[in-house]
Amino acid sequence: MMESLQGEGGIVTGDKDFFALARKLCDDSGALLICDEVQVGMGRSGKLWGFENLDVEPDVFTSAKALGGGVPIGAMLARGEAAGVLGPGTHASTYGGNPLACAAGLAVAQYICDHDLLTNAQERGDQLSAGLDKLAEKYPKVLAEVRGWGLLKGIKINDDAGVTAGELVGDAMDEGLLLVAAGPSVVRFVPPLIVTADEIDAALEIFELAIQKHT
Repeated sequence: MMESLQGEGGIVTGDKDFFALARKLCDDSGALLICDEVQVGMGRSGKLWGFENLDVEPDVFTSAKALGGGVPIGAMLARGEAAGVLGPGTHASTYGGNPLACAAGLAVAQYICDHDLLTNAQERGDQLSAGLDKLAEKYPKVLAEVRGWGLLKGIKINDDAGVTAGELVGDAMDEGLLLVAAGPSVVRFVPPLIVTADEIDAALEIFELAIQKHT
């Protein structure tokens, strides 16, 4: 069971060769390849599912969070023999598949399709990466490389920067920008999939104000 992009681990994207080998080992041994798509799935990477960035297809993957657009819901999707393991009545759940959560999931999926949010995630993600790269060039003592896909990006803080990711996140929040740390040395950017170009520019300006407090 793997994440195509490690979120809490520091916004580390998967390696295609590694995932291809994992797929082969599972095929050779009869094991299941399972992907956790809870954080990177439903369009955040610029593709509907994160594993699509790695040219591999899992036997099972999990989804939640974005699936319901804020309404609590989780799902496990399976193919092949794995899809026949749980038949009707095999797995009981008081709230599983309730009409409200399922209606929310359908509405989210429809909105993503109708408004081409995958393209927006790709384009705004490229804009965010370009802006963060410029800040890294401008403040090399504080910032290092930019990581991630689409609208799930992270920027590494240098070990000798004299500031942690959490402290930079706090400074940005004081200026009105909501960010979150991914470990002690990576600042994570996870804007909404409907974010606009102007909002990305504004976020980069605010993040620079936070950086300047430590230069």
